[in-house]
Amino acid sequence: MLDCVVVGAGFAGLTAAKELIERGYDVALVEARDRVGGRVMSATLSGGEVIDLGGQWIAPSHDRMLELVKDAGLELIPANPGMLTLVQHGEIRNVAQSDSDDDARTPFAVADLGQGLMRLRRLADRAGQDDVWAEANAAWLDQSIDRWIVSNLRTPTGRRDIRAAMKAVFESALDKISLRQALDKVREGIDMENLIAANGDIGQARVRGGLAQLPERMAAEIGDRLRYRFVVDSIEQDDDHVIVRPTLGEPLEARTVILALPPWLAIRLRATPPLAGWREDAVRKVGAGNVIKCYLVYDRPWWRDKGLSGQMSADEGAVRVTFDCTDSPEGRGVLMGFFEGAEASMLAKFSKSMRERVFKDTLVDVFGPRAAHPLEYTDIDWAAEEFTRGSHGAHFAPGVWSVTGAELGVPCGRIYFAGAEYANKFNGYMEGAVRSAHETVQSVILRVNETAA
Repeated sequence: MLDCVVVGAGFAGLTAAKELIERGYDVALVEARDRVGGRVMSATLSGGEVIDLGGQWIAPSHDRMLELVKDAGLELIPANPGMLTLVQHGEIRNVAQSDSDDDARTPFAVADLGQGLMRLRRLADRAGQDDVWAEANAAWLDQSIDRWIVSNLRTPTGRRDIRAAMKAVFESALDKISLRQALDKVREGIDMENLIAANGDIGQARVRGGLAQLPERMAAEIGDRLRYRFVVDSIEQDDDHVIVRPTLGEPLEARTVILALPPWLAIRLRATPPLAGWREDAVRKVGAGNVIKCYLVYDRPWWRDKGLSGQMSADEGAVRVTFDCTDSPEGRGVLMGFFEGAEASMLAKFSKSMRERVFKDTLVDVFGPRAAHPLEYTDIDWAAEEFTRGSHGAHFAPGVWSVTGAELGVPCGRIYFAGAEYANKFNGYMEGAVRSAHETVQSVILRVNETAA
């Protein structure tokens, strides 16, 4: 009998399996796909450039991810510094370097942003810990987060940056989102500083040669304990063991199982006895993000000639953020963007060539006619991926995390959970997935040793 079966070979599953194996436990890691990485996947363009179709950015506070990069001997490429192009109400505000408070992060603007973040975090803590205060200030907490931002931040740049972070979390317009809902999100552990770091000011970086190198190296260390195309259909458990049954092939028997899957996939597996009813109800309120990640390639990174970073943030439009993912200033220029939410749902029904046209038109509106002549386009619709069904992460409905969200990671008998959506810190990030796996491993070891004894 195995000590543990780990289901899912993303960062959480790979971390859990690797740690258990290193401690001498008998483990099988199973993956439905023919690759590892989960929501991390790299691809090679026609010119040889490697791009990340899934997870990409690593921040200075992501200690576990940085440790993995260092151990693998890989190189980080910082986000290209430069002016952030801001689009509001469909009109371009700035496409050039500027020293004005309206456009640049001056020391005054940075201080304003910092105090705004500090106030948000303090309010989130108080609202979560002091029910009497929250009830007494119910009407104030029901104001829109947009109104709170206008009242509490003095600089256009500070307001812009906090709005951009909130828009990355909520699909609805910010005047429809209450301060209370925003504070719930802050308390969940969303990394506001790194959501705000859209132009690289706070040090986001990507891995040269593609982030998928990390899970591939971890998989090589796990070796033949990793089984591909193992699609789990059901899990049976009793007081002594669990049986993991695939749709095809022989079942695996173990003392424990770790489901390293996002909640919306984990709940699809048939469990005997059934999991608690509250869990299924909660997961129904935890929708997967809807994202199509897209790239356009040019003969060279011409936007840098104008002193631009290639990065854009917009209040509206099909693509609301872009990043420069060029590897070398001497090579071809690569711009990446996202179709998200309603735009992603709509454009998923159209052809790839139509999505290319929409992305190209967006870039022309922002950067000018030079953007109208790309050499190559590619994208990936994560909602259409059979064993993913959504990205980047989960969208917790208002009140779900504070009431039942944290309990989603609580074991069900011998069934344990690990992944970005179960993390108490950096929830929704790759860093959160690694941290969650480490914590889950500690619990599994206690159960395995108890059973073996």
